[in-house]
Amino acid sequence: MKSRIDWVDAAKGMSILLVVLHHVVILMEPHGLIPGPVSAVNSAMASLRMPLFFLASGLFAAAPLAASWRTLLHKRVAFFLYLFVLWTILQSIVFMWVLPADVLPPDSPLTWVDVAWEALLPGPAMWFLYALAVFSIVGKLVRRTPAWAQLVVSGVLCAAVGAGMLTFESFAWTFMARYLFFFLLGVHVRTVVETVAERSSLLLCVGGGALCGLTAGASVALGLREVFGVAFLLNVVAVTFGVLLAGHLSRFRLFMPLVVLGRNTLPVYLTNVLVVSAVVAVTRHLPLPQTVGWVVPPILAVLVTGFTLLGTEALRWAGASWLFALPRFLAHRPAPTPAPAPEPSPVWTPAVLPTTETGRHRLQAAGRMPPEPVLSGVGTDLAGPPTGPVVPDRIPGRWQARRDAFRDGRSAFWDTDDWTASARPTVLMKPVRG
Repeated sequence: MKSRIDWVDAAKGMSILLVVLHHVVILMEPHGLIPGPVSAVNSAMASLRMPLFFLASGLFAAAPLAASWRTLLHKRVAFFLYLFVLWTILQSIVFMWVLPADVLPPDSPLTWVDVAWEALLPGPAMWFLYALAVFSIVGKLVRRTPAWAQLVVSGVLCAAVGAGMLTFESFAWTFMARYLFFFLLGVHVRTVVETVAERSSLLLCVGGGALCGLTAGASVALGLREVFGVAFLLNVVAVTFGVLLAGHLSRFRLFMPLVVLGRNTLPVYLTNVLVVSAVVAVTRHLPLPQTVGWVVPPILAVLVTGFTLLGTEALRWAGASWLFALPRFLAHRPAPTPAPAPEPSPVWTPAVLPTTETGRHRLQAAGRMPPEPVLSGVGTDLAGPPTGPVVPDRIPGRWQARRDAFRDGRSAFWDTDDWTASARPTVLMKPVRG
């Protein structure tokens, strides 16, 4: 089985492009560069971009959640929180001292007090990393709860927040309450999601897109957005369409760049807000016609994505990989696996000699009796005549005496280290394994 699944990477690639497009729109809109319909389409995409991202993240979270707390905290929670803290500080420095305030995302930290509050109330740029760390802890805490109960509770929470019945002071916590359901959905129903992606077709993609448009348009036209469960239903329909579309596009070489992008979403997410803010700071006072706003957002989103990927590679080449990965002293180190204990050697204990040839052979076959020695080139059997070349004349006679003693059922027989030396008694032993 491949370590990466193309349609999941395609889904993540679509999501990150929509995230960058969203940042382009919300940062250009205050300067009159975005037409109203483009802004409305961007708002409608909210039902797809982040729920699909969290679904894709949850698809591979089952194994870490089933691991020990030490492994989970080191491999996922520490990783996400490290990047969250690091990039919150870096972005805040740029926001406070480099970029003008009118090109920053809403609720961006502008003082060090605001930066300190980010630990509890994450800002608009890095809240996704914070949410993944929180979701990992929540998923571990409720792991022994039945999956259906987790989905029901998180689904009700999503519906209540989507209808405005439950609100939070922080927009980040509001989004986390809405999207926890999709993370848990990826954890618990991965097989169903993969089946949907595998059975996708052009017809299903067209139908899913049409259904998304009809349900979104009807909810707005009829004023149903504030009805309990409507926003939740729109999210489910949009995510289903996203899975179908990703499953279909990933089969074509033309969309392989989307798959590759999905494998490198982290650096794009970390740096795109800085790049978009810098572009808006440069272009906000240019006399651009209103029509530019119809085509600039998607083009700028693609260009910003490519620039962030190139910039990331340059930083890694310069030795700044710590900006995108957990340092070694914080990274997870699996406990050493102890070497397997050697099997105990057989211990021979005295045994009563069998009185028949059949009994002796059975003991030898069962490993309870050592095999007969081979006598200096003489292949022989205690129950029969020598089968090899004959050695001095007195040896066969002595061997015959030993065989006769064995058949008589004596408790000991004669053995020699040297056939010319005096014989000594030897007790037969049987193996006992500890």
